Amino acid sequence: MNPGNATVVWLNAPGQLELRTESLRPPGDREVLCETLVTAISPGTELAAFKGLPPLRPGVVYPRLQGYCNVARVLACGTAVTSLQPGDRVLSFSSHRSAFVAAEDEILFKLPDEARADHIACTYLFHLGYNAVLRAGVRAGSRVLVIGLGALGLTTVAMAALAGARVFALSDQAQPAALARQMGAEAVFGRAELPALKQALGPDLADVVVSTTNGWSDWEAALQAAGRMGVIAVLGFPGRGEAPPGFNPLDSQHFYMKQLRIEAVGMSPERPDSRGFCRFNERANLDYLAGLIAAGRLDPTPIISGTYAGTDIGRAYADLIARRSSPITYLLTWNNS
Repeated sequence: MNPGNATVVWLNAPGQLELRTESLRPPGDREVLCETLVTAISPGTELAAFKGLPPLRPGVVYPRLQGYCNVARVLACGTAVTSLQPGDRVLSFSSHRSAFVAAEDEILFKLPDEARADHIACTYLFHLGYNAVLRAGVRAGSRVLVIGLGALGLTTVAMAALAGARVFALSDQAQPAALARQMGAEAVFGRAELPALKQALGPDLADVVVSTTNGWSDWEAALQAAGRMGVIAVLGFPGRGEAPPGFNPLDSQHFYMKQLRIEAVGMSPERPDSRGFCRFNERANLDYLAGLIAAGRLDPTPIISGTYAGTDIGRAYADLIARRSSPITYLLTWNNS
């Protein structure tokens, strides 16, 4: 078959989005041709690149593709594809685009007939919170503080609550605070209420603090709220885009005297290994979480603030940056679902 063309979102430089028309080749033997139904914006990653914040790693930063939360419908399969067939809906890491060709083993999840594509598109946003919970050793009864209530903060609240933790949050935004309580937070405090938060946590303070923001002031709050032998799980990027802090970010009265463990938790093993050492890998985690969403046990509705046409991604970014009506994230629609 002639697969035709795809509309693909590229970010050529900070603030410079381009919708390119690119030709698609026919799928190879072990590949599938897909048309995108819906993608979810990952606000932290995508807006940082759009605004030109310092890159996380060396190398060429622009031009770059945007997005990685894609649900699509399979249009055609290569002759050696065995796990999929035309008409199947699938989750993948494909970027914001109207269509694509992908290897069969790049498909992350095949949606059940009853699953909502718009909900499954949010799966990876929950995966980051789930990975923080796993890596930080959150148990039933743990006291968990989530700092920041953007998309990742709210999904972390949901995953920590699902794990049986007592969840607290720190945010100055009223609407996200209400969503956090809806998603399982016991209480939400403003940044000026740190003493009250510490009192609510109790004398032993937080077993786990999950930091989802970049601000040094929030990092200082994390140090203060973490208890002895506690963990600060880092999903944000402390100091990104900010001047050096006016305090010691490894102050011994917190880091040493409390014997804190500070760990970056934004990555996990991509695939299982043959002997089972990578049991909680990205593939297995996404399969589990997408299954929860499809079964109605995990609800992405609170973090979905609206829907735009895929070609309106520039307006979606502008509204997220302007925080119009306190959005969490937006979905982009590409073809009829």
